[in-house]
Amino acid sequence: MNQRNQESRNKSRLVADGQRHAAMKGRNHGGARRPFGWRKDRIQVNKREAAVIRAEVPRILAGVSPLTLAEEWNAKGISTVTGAQWRITTVKRIFLSPRVAGLVTYRGEVLHSPDGIPVRGEWEPILTAEQYAAVCARWAVPADGMASRLEARGRGSRTTHLLSPFARCGKCGAKMTGTREKGQARYRCPSRGNGGCGGVTKLAAPVEQYITALVIAEQQKVQFRTLEDLPSWPKAEELAGLQQRINDQQRNYELGRISAERHFASLARMEAEEAKLKREKRQYEGRQQARRQVVANLAEEWDKPDFTMEQKQAAIAQTLSAVILHPAGRGGQFHPDQITPVFREI
Repeated sequence: MNQRNQESRNKSRLVADGQRHAAMKGRNHGGARRPFGWRKDRIQVNKREAAVIRAEVPRILAGVSPLTLAEEWNAKGISTVTGAQWRITTVKRIFLSPRVAGLVTYRGEVLHSPDGIPVRGEWEPILTAEQYAAVCARWAVPADGMASRLEARGRGSRTTHLLSPFARCGKCGAKMTGTREKGQARYRCPSRGNGGCGGVTKLAAPVEQYITALVIAEQQKVQFRTLEDLPSWPKAEELAGLQQRINDQQRNYELGRISAERHFASLARMEAEEAKLKREKRQYEGRQQARRQVVANLAEEWDKPDFTMEQKQAAIAQTLSAVILHPAGRGGQFHPDQITPVFREI
């Protein structure tokens, strides 16, 4: 029995080593179906599909979600490789796969050379490494696994009122909800039994007009001043050192210098730490990208049909973290003094 187990382990090791060696050389691998964006040989790009992918990158960085792209691609008759309908998962798989930037993966992670350089595949990339990193940062799942109301990331749903992710009650601080009453959109504080006080209700139109004008004015200011970049990610050397240790240990294992038991136990711990550091890096790069990403000519873009609700909310989120709505004064008429915009720290 022990001999058969040892033979099985040896065979598994040889298969894994062969796969890793092939991956290190950047060889093409995968299932029977071609990936969207490439021809059947999985090496040369499908020019029409690659153009579709590239055209969406600026919109993704401006706030468009996978759900919106899935709906739009279905409406336009853009076909998946299987002919099925586009879904959130299939759209995300295209843009978040390292393959789209020409990077090789092994066991779910981007493979690095002994020098710490990402291994590039033999196929044509569709996006640049910078574009891929920016999209990953934009669509990254929050670290706590919870969905955000802003852009409804992770749930496949979204808001229908412009300020739903931002509106807060000026009396109790609760999140206000967008409703429609007697043909007019309003923001209302939930009742006491639903986490609010029910004491503040505002017509949506004048509030949204005021906040829109404020955000456009603020972003026009940004276009005329230079924002200092955040410093480089402080744990870059720590990640590079860890990846070097992983590669060194892999070579020692392949040379028979350490046992399989020690190698795989240690490798699991190091790879878990590597994954954690990579998540931190993506989050940090996302904050950098948010500071750099300003929609050009926002005033002109705002009312265009293809400037989506998500893009508008993303533009607002670059300037504001909350919009506090206070009770109306005497006469109940709208006045800007009833609104306290909470500006985002830059």
